[in-house]
Amino acid sequence: MRNRTKTFSARLSEQEYETLNKAIAKTGLTKSAFIRTVARGYLPKPRPPNGYDEMMSELTEIGTNLYDICRVASDTNKIDTTLLKEQAERLDKVILQINTFYTVPDKIKGGDIKWQQQKYGT
Repeated sequence: MRNRTKTFSARLSEQEYETLNKAIAKTGLTKSAFIRTVARGYLPKPRPPNGYDEMMSELTEIGTNLYDICRVASDTNKIDTTLLKEQAERLDKVILQINTFYTVPDKIKGGDIKWQQQKYGT
């Protein structure tokens, strides 16, 4: 059974319609997904640049490899596991920062109508 049973319709001027479509196009979301995100109080971020997924995959793989090295080093006691683990944790933080920067929507501040101007140049 569908959870989304309500529909929404609005009349827009030509300029408003174009502005909305430009904002939606920058995110890569469908119109429905864009409106649902805004209705939840979040402003979707623009779609990450080409190559983002590959970059994140590579960084994740590096992190996995570092943790594997740390595990083996811990078993053999031949590498400074503390330093290696710190580096792996540092890498995790960088991955999270990159992911947050490019994909996590910004919270719309209460009553802030300037979000369109700031993010979408209207």
